[in-house]
Amino acid sequence: MGIPISDSQAVLQNTKLDMSHQEASRLVEHLQTMWEGYCTDGEGNSNGCEWLPVEQIGSMMCQELGYEDEPEFEDALKGSFADFLDKLPYVIKQEKNGKLYFQIKPELPRSQWRATKMIVKISSTADLWRTCYKSPYATIEIPELEFEFSADGKRHTDSIYNHIGSAVYNLGNYVQQGNSGLSDDHKNKIMDTVIALNMFLDVPVPWTWVVHDPSGMSEFKPMDGHVEVEYLEPEPAAEPAAAAAAAEPAAAGEAAAGMSEFMSMDCHMIVEYLEPEPAAEPAAAAAAGPAAAGEAAAGEAAAEQPQEQQQQQ
Repeated sequence: MGIPISDSQAVLQNTKLDMSHQEASRLVEHLQTMWEGYCTDGEGNSNGCEWLPVEQIGSMMCQELGYEDEPEFEDALKGSFADFLDKLPYVIKQEKNGKLYFQIKPELPRSQWRATKMIVKISSTADLWRTCYKSPYATIEIPELEFEFSADGKRHTDSIYNHIGSAVYNLGNYVQQGNSGLSDDHKNKIMDTVIALNMFLDVPVPWTWVVHDPSGMSEFKPMDGHVEVEYLEPEPAAEPAAAAAAAEPAAAGEAAAGMSEFMSMDCHMIVEYLEPEPAAEPAAAAAAGPAAAGEAAAGEAAAEQPQEQQQQQ
């Protein structure tokens, strides 16, 4: 049995949504836009720029998003811009020459996807503040409610609490729209779901947060022992270019070891070749041509000298 539609506005007013998540989403989207503008060619491919300076990008975001000053910006971030970046699982920070830089990890090519299932047991409200990065291809399930967050082609990074709070807010607003075209029975069922989700934010009983990701790019922060990871596919083979790049240092190391061993040989060592010397490659033979021609010319000159001496006598 659903609640009366007339009471749904009161339900929305009592939802436990941390409204700061909307500002956080705006910041994340703007950060992604700036990264794509500076470090990609407009089609998602790298243009060669791998790192951006934390301090300068933070100042630019403060100005472009309309904050009055740095303190107001940090108040929205609930900390410094550098601390904000640390909360994003797909952002990497690095210090170079005393300055902080960051990069956003690119999406994996489909050949490197690995279907993954991640499970987090929610036993207390503290568990709700774990950051969950939902990739554009992932769905999230709360099996106890038979509720699912669908894949929408966008990155979503927020606490589990705010993922649920956002769903509560959006579903409630959808019901409030007069042109939704839904029957009263359908609206009541949606509002029942809103109430159930809202109650789950109090964690009255343990429940489960399950991420299904065919790409394997979704992750949590912290990614610790409380996150159960199940790989549904074997690890994909390395790309040829990556394999070649990994093989080169190994080959170089083997060659260096061989050279080191050769240099350590002395006159007391005997080297025995167990196979005949291999034939020269065509290109090498061609390169040796001038030397062979020089030897032949020297031989002819040596043969002509005795003939000239005999003629003089």
